[in-house]
Amino acid sequence: MIVCSANRTRSAYLAGYLRHFLTQYRPGAQRRIKIISAGTHAINGARANDVVALIARNNGFSLRNHAAQRINGRLLRTAGLVLVMEQEHKDYILKKFPEARSRTFRLMEYGWQGEDDSDLDVPDPTGKDADDFKAFLATAHAEADRIIHEWVYQEII
Repeated sequence: MIVCSANRTRSAYLAGYLRHFLTQYRPGAQRRIKIISAGTHAINGARANDVVALIARNNGFSLRNHAAQRINGRLLRTAGLVLVMEQEHKDYILKKFPEARSRTFRLMEYGWQGEDDSDLDVPDPTGKDADDFKAFLATAHAEADRIIHEWVYQEII
């Protein structure tokens, strides 16, 4: 499960991109893993952000059927791994659902081998300029590639 605040930009895009990436490069993987997204403060049923939906189309996949959903206990129980965009999201989940501690990570700390984990949040580009979206996309694509490699290494996919 990929989590951000509203489940309209970062988590919607990254979940869609990961599904697209797996379809393209590891087609059998989607029989073993299901990628979903949610938001800590999502409005259930909200559409993906228009800018990120356009970016998704330009990258070969669609967010047309995306419907935001607020994170809840039922969703968390089904998630073997929870990747959040910011420490704030991790804190929210662990306060409400402490049983998810061992499987909840900030996106960039999952599999992290470094010592300094202070700057591992993924900034939200919503409502910002093109450079902020470009920075988000560069991070999202690099992290998707890294995570897929981690899943292959761990024999998850």
